[in-house]
Amino acid sequence: MGLKTGRLVVRVVEEGEPTHARIHLTNSLGEAEYASGCLPYERDWHFTVEGGFTAELPPGRTSIRIEKGKEYLQVTDVIEMTEGGEVTEEYELKRWIDMNSLGWYSGDTHVHRMPENILHLMEAEDLNLAPILSTWNQRDVFEGGRGKSTVQKGPRAYSLVNQEDERAGGAIMALGLNRPVRIETEKWHPSQAYFAGKWRGQGATVEQEKPFWWEAPVNVALGLVDTIGIINNHLQRTEVMDNEAWGHPRDMDAYPGSEGFVHNVLDLYYRYLNLGIKLPITAGSASGVLRNPLGYNRLYVRLEEGFSYEGWFEGMRSGRAFATNGPMLFHTIDDELPTLTLRFREPAELNFDVRVVSQGRLRAVEVIKNGEILREHRAGKRETAFSMEVDLEESCWMAVRVFEDCRETVRFAHSNPVFLEAPDPVVPSQKDAQYYQKWCEELLEGSRNDPERYGSIEKRKEVEEKYERAVDFYRELAQ
Repeated sequence: MGLKTGRLVVRVVEEGEPTHARIHLTNSLGEAEYASGCLPYERDWHFTVEGGFTAELPPGRTSIRIEKGKEYLQVTDVIEMTEGGEVTEEYELKRWIDMNSLGWYSGDTHVHRMPENILHLMEAEDLNLAPILSTWNQRDVFEGGRGKSTVQKGPRAYSLVNQEDERAGGAIMALGLNRPVRIETEKWHPSQAYFAGKWRGQGATVEQEKPFWWEAPVNVALGLVDTIGIINNHLQRTEVMDNEAWGHPRDMDAYPGSEGFVHNVLDLYYRYLNLGIKLPITAGSASGVLRNPLGYNRLYVRLEEGFSYEGWFEGMRSGRAFATNGPMLFHTIDDELPTLTLRFREPAELNFDVRVVSQGRLRAVEVIKNGEILREHRAGKRETAFSMEVDLEESCWMAVRVFEDCRETVRFAHSNPVFLEAPDPVVPSQKDAQYYQKWCEELLEGSRNDPERYGSIEKRKEVEEKYERAVDFYRELAQ
């Protein structure tokens, strides 16, 4: 005869009032538990609550971890459950930082959660914005009708008409559509550039979901990408998916392990910047299809006039944002928050101020110039700040990144780049142009050598013409 369970009653509050939160509950047998009546997410072994929960648990030591996004202190505890007994606990959640009060608002641009749960999840993760990818390839969660495209309630907003195309060429997303683009697709036809062009025609923001997808440099070369994801869904709460899936594989000798995965993503992004291509960054979690909670990877956008859905996207496109899955990163140039481009009539001396705060210990803060580390600041604590002078003698781009000291995954934050033009644009890097030229030539060669890839000669011509244009684009930059 089995042991009789005990009852755990938990109340979660903020300043004495019930609040939403995410709960990780592990029983004495090492098994994840899910409280009845709450919203479970088995992919990450958690559930979310509004104010508290009740759970039936076997006797023994039960561990609980309570989180609420990035701005609240994590709460952990071990509870001794007795056979047939009842334990009642109350846990107070406290902020360690309030980003909204500082004018910063968070968004996750890669969301696969269901609309009926989204506001509850946004409250539990303290997230301001969530565009739901309601159409993903041929799957549409709104078959038979869709509701209002954008919903805002106070400092939280979500949208319902967004689309992801994820096939052999990789993944791109449209945020802010009037209607999805519906077309029967093959593995390689049409190219992602087709969707990007149609989406752009509706005024949507087109995001290149990751930089290592095969067709990414084609989409960038054709001028069809507005933003690019650098803190992406391979970065998860307790691990890194250390691979490029079916994308362009990285050089494992040059980029080993989980840190290598991250630095490959960043260096691919930096190559575009070295060509003078100004792409703002984004961050996404793919919650709903991968292990991440909603908003685990997020973008903070600075809004001077308060929060709105449209204003958030305008701020993202302007570059007044940073991406993070942990630290909070602030930097100014001559006491001003920079946008993507600052122009100077002549060489100048600039004051570069950096401040970083985090729940975890910081490992290093790095100032990046044209893809190389200009200054490395070793931190070793949860907050650091420094200033440096930059002599602007020729045009360049600069950014800041910071890494936490974390063993189980990679936690970091990255600013947008700022192009400092004195006064002319950045001169394209021949080496990086040749890199992407070779990439697109390899893509084109693979297409030409695969007689079964397309359903017709016309489809082949349509796709390969895009690849040829990309090869020409990078070849011209290289010259």
